[in-house]
Amino acid sequence: MTDAAAVPPPAPKQTASLSETKVPVVQIMASNIKEVWPSLIHSVKYSSFIAIDLELSGLGDRKLLMKKHYTSTSAQRNFQRSVDDRYTAIVEAAKTRSVLALGVSCWRVTRDEPEPEYYVQTYNILLLSRDNYTVEPDALQFLVEHGFDFNKQYKEGVSYTPSTEDMIVFKEKKSPEPIRDLFAAILQAKCPVITHNGLIDLAFMYQSFYAPLPPTMSIFVADLQDMFKSGILDTKCVAEFLIRETATYLEYLFRKSSKRMRDAVAAGKPHLNLSFSEHRAIKQWVNLVECFACGGSSGKDLCETYANHGYCKDGKKCSKSHDVDEAINSHDHKSKKHKTEGKVPPIKSKHSNGDVVDTGCHRAGVDAFMTGFIAANYAVYLKAHPKKAKGEEEQKTSSKKSHYHSRDNHMSVTLEENRDIPLPLVLDPCRRAVNCLTLSGKNIPLKVMKSAFVKPSAAHMRQQHELNRKNSK
Repeated sequence: MTDAAAVPPPAPKQTASLSETKVPVVQIMASNIKEVWPSLIHSVKYSSFIAIDLELSGLGDRKLLMKKHYTSTSAQRNFQRSVDDRYTAIVEAAKTRSVLALGVSCWRVTRDEPEPEYYVQTYNILLLSRDNYTVEPDALQFLVEHGFDFNKQYKEGVSYTPSTEDMIVFKEKKSPEPIRDLFAAILQAKCPVITHNGLIDLAFMYQSFYAPLPPTMSIFVADLQDMFKSGILDTKCVAEFLIRETATYLEYLFRKSSKRMRDAVAAGKPHLNLSFSEHRAIKQWVNLVECFACGGSSGKDLCETYANHGYCKDGKKCSKSHDVDEAINSHDHKSKKHKTEGKVPPIKSKHSNGDVVDTGCHRAGVDAFMTGFIAANYAVYLKAHPKKAKGEEEQKTSSKKSHYHSRDNHMSVTLEENRDIPLPLVLDPCRRAVNCLTLSGKNIPLKVMKSAFVKPSAAHMRQQHELNRKNSK
């Protein structure tokens, strides 16, 4: 029998064109968390899947995060050593840097067939660590350029205490720790968690909201598999290994997924249907974000570095276009081998005046929504292209066959290992990529699967014991 509380309240369906759709994002701060808390926990409890994104004060040494070993003739040994070195750098970053904001986007399936329909509630939570932490100048500049308000964060951030070796965080606490309680609720929701390039975010959440990170990657992976029993889906992994997108940074995948959805609507093909909560009781803290708004042609040459990687060392000083829609159009034209003269034609919308549109990208709540949207769209796309979902689609050239051979073999093994993970039906086409996390610069992903020779960490086992004890009361 369906729990009556699980049924979402009536919400207006998406009636405007996608470009005109505004996404409500609830802003949560220390001053309003008590009022918003019931809505947040209810959303988490009845989610079909939860998308998460973090804004961080830094990542540490990028070279260490990308470190590779070529000291052995064994490819497997080189792979493991480079992964272990990266993990050591991630642990150091998670212990010395801070989570500045947490984005949580709760997606509930209200209809499976013939087209999936979702009820979406998204939250952006400003955070403030009680411990001292490092803020990297590059991270600060990046966040400020994308609208992050550090004054508001220091004044209104919800306090949290990062993990230490002697903490049992889910026991009764003298001071409130709502973010730890929220993380516990996410674990107890027993639904898939969606991330984008999620290894670092998962490590930061573990250290900040759960327990001290274990000493090795293999133990960390064993803990993750036990914590997220319904699986972790990394949209960057889906994009690289199943869809094989030209570029895989978050905004590119979101804009590409939006374009696919618009094309599907126009062609009468299966597509997502979205509805959003009006949040009437907490309306004063809701921002309506134009995630789907399209810019017009910038009139500039395309910056190929930004188009392919979502990053340009010149930033706003670059004289070329950083418009993601133009990048997608350019890539689509190249993939179809169409010869065009002059600039790539802009996507037509009510915003097609050449202006750069602020879509809210690189804010935790909005990025969490984008991550969930990408996952939901990829599931629809892969259902319509079952050969891609099963890894059976032939490549057109022998070079591509060679390039993807090791990936395909790896993902086929992963599919067999994922048979028993309880995914919601709508995400089943993505099953091959579940519990696989992207490793930048690597041809195969990191598998979130416990080794027969590794036990979960003692800290994780204590936390699970405390959660089970609280639930049994």
